[in-house]
Amino acid sequence: MKNLHQYMLILVAGVLGACGSMSVNDPYAEALPADFNPQEYLTLHPELHIRQIKDYVENYNANLKTALGATAYDSTKKADDAAFLADLNVVQAIYIHPQIGAHSEQQWSNVIIALGLADTTPEYKNTKKALLQYNFVGRADDYSALLTVPVDYQAVSQQYNVFGRDHGWAYRVCRPEEGANPLRSSLPIASMQKDIVKVDGSFIADEGLYCRDAAGDDRLIQ
Repeated sequence: MKNLHQYMLILVAGVLGACGSMSVNDPYAEALPADFNPQEYLTLHPELHIRQIKDYVENYNANLKTALGATAYDSTKKADDAAFLADLNVVQAIYIHPQIGAHSEQQWSNVIIALGLADTTPEYKNTKKALLQYNFVGRADDYSALLTVPVDYQAVSQQYNVFGRDHGWAYRVCRPEEGANPLRSSLPIASMQKDIVKVDGSFIADEGLYCRDAAGDDRLIQ
């Protein structure tokens, strides 16, 4: 499911890049709930921002490789990757930042353990690969650079329209009077989507709208 989430965001970003900005009469914009706010939606689903950040870094590094040439780039990258991973204070700040890495302190502890293993182990290799997705090759200011990566809010809005809404993603915080609304997890559609995918891979769209309460639970907006 995680890869599908990422694929949908990349697909939407590609469509937006080809079509330009949304017009006032854009049908996707008109299909959004009247109180939809892409910034609030992104706060509830930081993985969408994280995907954009990783794509931005990947594109930056790809452009640098083209500019330098493969040989010079590979030499620069090797030294820069080592310097990036050696500064654990910066790497930790990136990893646990809620809008960059969005991981917990406990997960960071697991990273430290993995980095202490032999560099031939799968755990080390996978951890190193994951961390280096945040490394701007040839730059020493990775943390500040990551904080300035532009957010494509149109892509975020489109992701809700073409994926999040059908999958029952909460798009805003619950209001006080909605605190006792039915939990999405208690509704038939929640189990139907899980069970049908397990059986034959088909899909039933969720037609409800959802908010997220203070406990992190998603509730039906009535």
